Amino acid sequence: MKKYIRLVAVASLVLCTAAAKKPALDLRVHATGTEAEAPSFAFPATLINGTPVFLQRMPLLTQREVNSIFPFNAADGSQGVYLKLGAHGSRLLQQHTSARGGSMLVVMLNGRQVSNLLVDRPVDDGIVCIPRGLTADDVQFLTTVFPVTGQEGKKKNR
Repeated sequence: MKKYIRLVAVASLVLCTAAAKKPALDLRVHATGTEAEAPSFAFPATLINGTPVFLQRMPLLTQREVNSIFPFNAADGSQGVYLKLGAHGSRLLQQHTSARGGSMLVVMLNGRQVSNLLVDRPVDDGIVCIPRGLTADDVQFLTTVFPVTGQEGKKKNR
């Protein structure tokens, strides 16, 4: 009888864990690398405008550094979003943008390149702007994973 109760308890625990599956999100911001770093530390890629570059294999930022988002409509009819980073992500972004002015950052969402960002000044506020390139479905998905800025107290699954 005790074995049966244990078996039922373990089975219900496994089912509850499987039912609480988190949405699959892969948000990454890669910095540009050099051909000399390839293939170990960089990989070849093509920017949205067709320019061939090398991207660093290790992303500068991931979804783990994002605290909240603020979606908006872009001028070209697509969607954009501001990513508000936590303390760790803000430091990484500030260090990178201070040291590597003139370089590019490439934003990838679930394996798809959505934006290329030119580093033209140091970013000290911890906010990354994806100015365009997202679909309404992308933004809807992001709002299910991250709280909208101003509603950070509401915890969501990542």
